Amino acid sequence: MTRIEAAALLGVTADATGPDVQKAFLRLARRVHPDVLPNATAAQRREAAERFGALVRARGVLLDPGSAPAYGSPVAPSPSGWAPRAGDPTGPRYRAVPGRGLGNSLVVLVLLAFLLVALVTVDDALRTHAFDSPADGATPVATATP
Repeated sequence: MTRIEAAALLGVTADATGPDVQKAFLRLARRVHPDVLPNATAAQRREAAERFGALVRARGVLLDPGSAPAYGSPVAPSPSGWAPRAGDPTGPRYRAVPGRGLGNSLVVLVLLAFLLVALVTVDDALRTHAFDSPADGATPVATATP
């Protein structure tokens, strides 16, 4: 699809700005998206899906003509860090963000659990030794006041 064809499909000029292209796309997508046709037959939904797919491709051509991949082609990781989900090269793309995830959280959780166990152990040890009788077998001396 050429830039002129894409512009004609969206109803904008070939030199339209990004916000204008996006506005035109959203306006048309609200009318032709298959999900907004609740009483449509299967054939009408298929036709709406094809029209919506054409709108998506046209928006891609107008917004970034160099990076718009061919429809249905596998997606390769880009230098910006975006990559396909593991096991599904044509699926959604996710960006790995350093410092986010469960790795560091799990380490902190294990350390907190270890600290809790250590504190409970020390507390139990102090409580049991506080009420023990003397180790040499002598009877404790009562120091109660009358």
